[in-house]
Amino acid sequence: EYDYVFTIDVNESGPSYKLPYNISDDPWLTAYNFLQKNDLNPMFLDQVAKFIIDNTKGQAPLNTNTEFSDPFTGAGRYVPGSASNVVAPVGGHDPYTGMGAYQSAKAENIYFPKKDAVTFDQANPTQILGKLKELNGNAAEEQKLTEDDLIILEKLLSATCNTSAEMPTAQQIQTLWKVINWPEDIVFPALDILRLSVRHPIVNENFCGEKAHVQFIHLLLKFLNPQGKPANQLLALRALCNCFVSQAGQKLLMEQRDEIMTQAIEVKSGNNKNVHIALATLTLNYAVCLHKVNNIEGKAQCLSVISTVMEVVKDLEAVFRLLVALGTLISDDKNAVQLAKSLGVDSQIKKYVSVSEPAKVKECCRFVLNLL
Repeated sequence: EYDYVFTIDVNESGPSYKLPYNISDDPWLTAYNFLQKNDLNPMFLDQVAKFIIDNTKGQAPLNTNTEFSDPFTGAGRYVPGSASNVVAPVGGHDPYTGMGAYQSAKAENIYFPKKDAVTFDQANPTQILGKLKELNGNAAEEQKLTEDDLIILEKLLSATCNTSAEMPTAQQIQTLWKVINWPEDIVFPALDILRLSVRHPIVNENFCGEKAHVQFIHLLLKFLNPQGKPANQLLALRALCNCFVSQAGQKLLMEQRDEIMTQAIEVKSGNNKNVHIALATLTLNYAVCLHKVNNIEGKAQCLSVISTVMEVVKDLEAVFRLLVALGTLISDDKNAVQLAKSLGVDSQIKKYVSVSEPAKVKECCRFVLNLL
């Protein structure tokens, strides 16, 4: 039982979504999970969270800190990888029917072909920097960060997380290069800073451009060792996913596709669901790029990865992202459809038609099967 169950109407002809909420819950985290679960546009996070807050005023003290913890990393700590009824629309109008919103209707395929890369954007800079400072005490003397270095990285996070109008500087990027070369047992907060920073065009160009790209890819692939630490695997995969946001990153990852995917698929053997989600997302981002170009060799590799990973993943979010990747790869391409059939992916995915929650898995699976 919940203290509240809000009803969100997506559009006049489409389905309504239930948003359960307890007064002890964090409204921002609840809003984030609601948008993720129903595949709705994340740009409405503020509106949904504020709607919850406005409609539960006076019931209990609420933590309305916008820097809520990433549900992938646990609540209130830094560990990578780890009833009344109110009817919306929010604030008197429905935010989901505006420009750029997802439209959800059973007869319409809203899932694929996906046009843009999926990124991992959630962060708590305070927690990341806190962990970095803590582990800095364990670093060898020649690798230790100075107080100035820590301030420089704090400014880099501000510049790349849109909390500052300043641009990333060469000094900040140089300091980031230094810290991502820390030993594997303490490097994970540095990789998290990298994950967030590569979304910025200046940082993306620096790491993915001609000057440093070989060193950069070699570094990230080192962390995709199946015997390595899951936190490093997770953050290296997420950093690769975020590289797709800029032209330099797309170009590099497409050029190095064979090596990257061959190494990335090795982490499938672990049982960390967040690593599986990140691996599925990397495959999806490759599918987005391959849909735009006639590269049957690249599609064949991605289809093979999807088929292989489908055999081991259990988390339904990872499955969903693989289904979107599959649908994107075979859309408008008869050769890719034949390749997918030859791999037997149709028989692999049929079981997901009967999934009840989340509904997006079942719906997306049906659209994929319609093409096969």
